[in-house]
Amino acid sequence: MIPSDARAPLCLVGMSGVGKSFWAKRLVDAGWTRHDCDGEIAARLTELVTPDDGEEPVRALGRWMGMPWTPGYAEREARYLALEEQVTARALEASTDARHVIDCTGSVVYLSRALQERLAAQTRVVYLQTPPSRVDAMLARYLAEPKPVVWGGAYTRERGEDERAALSRSYRELLGGRDARYRALAHVTLDGAALEASDPGLVGFLAACGS
Repeated sequence: MIPSDARAPLCLVGMSGVGKSFWAKRLVDAGWTRHDCDGEIAARLTELVTPDDGEEPVRALGRWMGMPWTPGYAEREARYLALEEQVTARALEASTDARHVIDCTGSVVYLSRALQERLAAQTRVVYLQTPPSRVDAMLARYLAEPKPVVWGGAYTRERGEDERAALSRSYRELLGGRDARYRALAHVTLDGAALEASDPGLVGFLAACGS
């Protein structure tokens, strides 16, 4: 994809935990405006589920979404994506100049083609890639404390597999499929783990983004 104007707003995409919010918050400290899609969805949580006393919003969403084999999962996934579509579209509309950053959810690549095309045309999309060495840790964290995950049909169960084995295999396939989708959407791809290890600072990060 031809890179967008370096003066365009930034749009950070990638899996949960790869560093999108870390860099977006550092940009805020430098005077940028952050559009936190996860945070906005959490703020509108009552449209989907009411958290229990003391329950973190993301945990409530994970409980509500359930696992991909639970009854009604497909309908809940569609409802979640409809809300994410609204939140992301509003974030894009509010990103009026170069010092805005859209901190997307991991499932942005399942939103409508029209909205993804608008993101690619109006922002500089930067994909923070999850290195293969982190996949096992991500899977373990998901199994221990499930967060809402949009599977997009990636979960399948093969003969002889129990649900946990099918989930483990399908999760790896999900990451591979998302990697291809993120790359297709992005103008720039960066190694999220390498950025964390070297910490080039905000100036270095923006230079790597081409901004």
